[in-house]
Amino acid sequence: MGGGPAGLTAAYELCKAGIPCTVLEKDSLVGGLARTTAFKGYRFDIGGHRFFTKVKAVDDLWREILPPAEFRRRKRLSRIYYGGRYFAYPLRIWSTLKNLGVGKSLLILASYARSKMFPIPEEKNVEQWVSNRFGRRLYRMFFQTYTEKVWGIPCKEISADWAAQR
Repeated sequence: MGGGPAGLTAAYELCKAGIPCTVLEKDSLVGGLARTTAFKGYRFDIGGHRFFTKVKAVDDLWREILPPAEFRRRKRLSRIYYGGRYFAYPLRIWSTLKNLGVGKSLLILASYARSKMFPIPEEKNVEQWVSNRFGRRLYRMFFQTYTEKVWGIPCKEISADWAAQR
């Protein structure tokens, strides 16, 4: 298992159960997409450093591992830089349409309307899940490249259940 949050958690649970395990991480640091790395005196987050779960057992586990001071509530500010402009994330429909201009906005609204009139009946992957909710055009503009860059997996290979959790 790797040295990201999931691998470290699995190792922790196995050790608690008395089962020996070995964590193998191909990088020189643990943390996976939740790590921070330093470069030329600057610190960069590899992925989001937000903890969120709807599963009480997962929440209880992390509260068991980390001291209370490590769980700090913070207001979230996430933005997408696209076409020379910043977009709020999660997307806010009216500010997104305003930033994109009339032509692109009409295409997005048409794509959204099509997704509502003719939804993909059985959502199997992230591409289908997002396209059903936001339209194919917004999926391609904002969600596809980001998701594939961060996770390193094509959206067609990521389960729709995974998308629903986020």
